[in-house]
Amino acid sequence: MADDGRGIDPAAIRKAAVAKGLRTAAEAERLNEAEALELIFAPGFSTAGKVGQLSGRGVGMDAVRNAAAALGGRAAVSSTPGQGTSVRLFLPARVVLTRIMSVRAGDESFGVALDAVVETARVQADQIQAFRAGRAFVLRDQPVPLIHLADLLGLGGSGGASEQKVLVVRLGDDLVGVGVDGFGERFDAPLRPMTGLLAGMPGVLGSTLLGDGRVLVVLDLPELIG
Repeated sequence: MADDGRGIDPAAIRKAAVAKGLRTAAEAERLNEAEALELIFAPGFSTAGKVGQLSGRGVGMDAVRNAAAALGGRAAVSSTPGQGTSVRLFLPARVVLTRIMSVRAGDESFGVALDAVVETARVQADQIQAFRAGRAFVLRDQPVPLIHLADLLGLGGSGGASEQKVLVVRLGDDLVGVGVDGFGERFDAPLRPMTGLLAGMPGVLGSTLLGDGRVLVVLDLPELIG
């Protein structure tokens, strides 16, 4: 990724590093330009004068480098003042990107792998009817059972909405609707396996790191539905 903007001023980097206590004035003065640029990857580092919605929090480039390192790769930056900046990611050939969509269940956000999702739909509440022991809606003359992601995850459903957002998932020869409380963005991202107590958890494919540093758990809907 590259831009043709103002570039990064090493002097501004050194000044910000001293102000944030990452380096002493003497240490900052001894840094060459390449070493000064490396400081943008330090946790908590920012040259923004004030904290905004997208800048000044010191979350960003360190998250990028950590994500690349977790996948066995690395991140590098080069910049020329007055000409622009280039950020490069080097990832192993084995890294595979997964198409993901973020969704909301209750107050929580999750990712779902889109290879299991046939389509998304918005179903009016009055089109959802009782069906056997649960509920269903009709999609192109085919009844589709409806379950809620919040219920599958034990979060409790919100209910009461006039419109239900639904992920239509294929299970073998059948379709199942998974109700969610909100659709988010779609993006390609590498998945990291879950570790620790979450390793091997059923219904979870792994996790990925978002641009703002948050970790998004990515669900395996067919396995979660069972």
